[in-house]
Amino acid sequence: MHYTIKTAGTVILLLVAFYSTSAQTNCRVFTDSAHIKACLLYNKADSFHQGTKASQLLYDSAIRACADYAEAWREISVPYLKRGDFATWRKYIDVAVELRPRDFLGVRGWCRFKFLKDYEGALADLKRLDTISEFHPLSSGDGNYHLYIIMAFCERALGNYPMAMHYFALGIDSVVAQKGAAWTGSMDYLHRAVTKFQLKDYTGALEDIDRQLKKYDNFAEIYYYQALILHALHRDKEVAPLLQKAKTLVTTSHHLSDIYCEMPDQVFIEDIEEAIVTVSRL
Repeated sequence: MHYTIKTAGTVILLLVAFYSTSAQTNCRVFTDSAHIKACLLYNKADSFHQGTKASQLLYDSAIRACADYAEAWREISVPYLKRGDFATWRKYIDVAVELRPRDFLGVRGWCRFKFLKDYEGALADLKRLDTISEFHPLSSGDGNYHLYIIMAFCERALGNYPMAMHYFALGIDSVVAQKGAAWTGSMDYLHRAVTKFQLKDYTGALEDIDRQLKKYDNFAEIYYYQALILHALHRDKEVAPLLQKAKTLVTTSHHLSDIYCEMPDQVFIEDIEEAIVTVSRL
């Protein structure tokens, strides 16, 4: 199976990498000429900016030299994903997954969640990875989340709140028990607090907000959702200062953000201003 790259004009855009970009591979680990040649071409591609004609052609040459060189299939897919050409991305990444599922299922599953909002497909990939990795999945491609947290997002988006809480527990509580609180993601507690808020577990949501404030406290979303939770508990005197703090933080770029996609539970200035107007009418 082989897919040649598109014409040069479609891949010359300079792109900033967001998940593990190609790293120099030790070609001495290979003994056959096909793998050695593919490895050398793969390493040479790293000398050029991601998504450029030179880089893509070298990855294509690596694939032609050795069709089961999985790293080249993965790397050649990345610019298409970033450009929104998801069909071509899938053609390449699917081969990488077929060749090395343990290494690339997490990449594909995370991207299906992040870029395509394909929650069922993402869950299928991540559950399969969870099994073949003996229940030790890695982090998302951007390094922001444990893959169990991504699975929790997917379940929440599908309305499966019990399973969302199950995966939050695996991605937070189990990690804390096994490795310590330092190993949790910087915003994990906020996301679980939002989920508990949606479930009307306001006390539990506030407990996670308190944990979030101890972990990291300088994002607008924390104070925005804390305000919403307190409003739900009729503690309205505490709400307005929190919304003002959230507004200050969001206007100074202290908020969840991503150059490609809206992030889970991301808050915008319009959300905060609408909440401020609502509170002012109380």
